[in-house]
Amino acid sequence: MRLTPDNATMIGDGLDHPEGVCLGPDGTIYAGGEAGQVYRISPDGSQRVVGSTGGFLLGVALDGQGRIHACDCGQGKVFRIDAEGTVVQRSTGTENRPFVNPNYPVFDRDGNLYVSDSGDYWQREQGTGCIMKIAPDDTTALFHQGPLLFANGMAIDPGGEWLYVVQSTAPNVVRLPLAEPNATPVVTHELPELTVPDGLAFAADGRLVISCYKPDIVYLGDLDGSIDVLLEDPSAELLSRPTNVAIGDGKLYIANLGGWHITAVETDLEPATIYRPCLPS
Repeated sequence: MRLTPDNATMIGDGLDHPEGVCLGPDGTIYAGGEAGQVYRISPDGSQRVVGSTGGFLLGVALDGQGRIHACDCGQGKVFRIDAEGTVVQRSTGTENRPFVNPNYPVFDRDGNLYVSDSGDYWQREQGTGCIMKIAPDDTTALFHQGPLLFANGMAIDPGGEWLYVVQSTAPNVVRLPLAEPNATPVVTHELPELTVPDGLAFAADGRLVISCYKPDIVYLGDLDGSIDVLLEDPSAELLSRPTNVAIGDGKLYIANLGGWHITAVETDLEPATIYRPCLPS
């Protein structure tokens, strides 16, 4: 589908280049800004800044208490921000491997938060990315030592057994078993040459939405590894450097790092289970 103002809606008023987006169970949209802002956009369209980490927010995830867990690449930290705007540091990585570029967080059913650390974008031959695992008590361990080729967006499959990870500079999507740290990554979807994939979201039927920072395209990955163009915007106006994606309420929501809005498009995709655990205060 080629996007036009007739089939796409721009949500948000002057968002500061949102990279991350996630949805609450009531349809509330949460997004991050490049000055550390956490935006909350209610279903009625009203918008406010919940709080700020003061850095540059990339991916965001919501827990069962309505708190946002955010990757701040500007400070190399993962923070938790509650509804009153209180900011609490959760992790700086491990003692032996501090975060270089924390990019995207995703919860498993046990409340562990997996965080992609992209590493150096320009180390394209070897890659310096890895994945951290933050336990509910904030203890941080290295889940996958890599090297991963700019590990970016992630998603857990509908069965809750696999962690799917974008390698932006490969470009491809790989999967890792949640039960086996440091397992060999298995490529599930190959992207076209010169594409820069960024975000992932699973549909309930196991298909995978793959958003691309370059070009302004969103693919739909099938279970057999094939991909098809789901959305595209040659004008780069409605989609502008699309990054993370979320499915809910009959719509696909797409963050635009190159713009000031969230794009919403009607879809028949149903979202896979999103884990929103209740964690210690």
